[in-house]
Amino acid sequence: MYSVTHILYKMSSKTILYTAMSSDGFLAGENDNIDFLNPYQIEGEDYGYNEFINSVGAILVGRRTYEIVVGMGYPYHPDKNVYVVTRASIKSDRTNLFFYNGDLKALITQLKSSPHKHIYCDGGAALAKSLLNERLIDEIILSVIPVKLEKGKLLFDKGIIPNDFEQKSRKVFETGLIQYCYELQK
Repeated sequence: MYSVTHILYKMSSKTILYTAMSSDGFLAGENDNIDFLNPYQIEGEDYGYNEFINSVGAILVGRRTYEIVVGMGYPYHPDKNVYVVTRASIKSDRTNLFFYNGDLKALITQLKSSPHKHIYCDGGAALAKSLLNERLIDEIILSVIPVKLEKGKLLFDKGIIPNDFEQKSRKVFETGLIQYCYELQK
């Protein structure tokens, strides 16, 4: 029997938005606060993240999201090729960290033609919206946290998944978190 990672790797490379939002559609609360995620970080439960990240060869992340994660003291995927999308021209001394300020479609095309596995869009909201608007996201793996924030940063317009995505699966966890997988309809 094949694992999900094996099956994903054998399929063509996809650009996947893997993220979480509140039940009312917010990626983050006011001032980019993501504390609403903390009660759902339970020892021994990764909601499929490890299997997912093993299927990934390149990561796209917005500059602000990258800086927030690094500012919290976490190394940002030192074992993956990371492309930080920014407007600035910045150089990196890490061989697998690239600050990218070019055309997103060209970058996605380049990454899909290289020997990478899948491409992981790690956010933030502005990058995700840009990729969605250009139809560059092939799949969305969305964990919905059962809390309402009422204010903050919406992930999707009006908090609703774009119409050109179809739900492929739904998994309910003991914590109340529901994880959906949506696929772009071509």
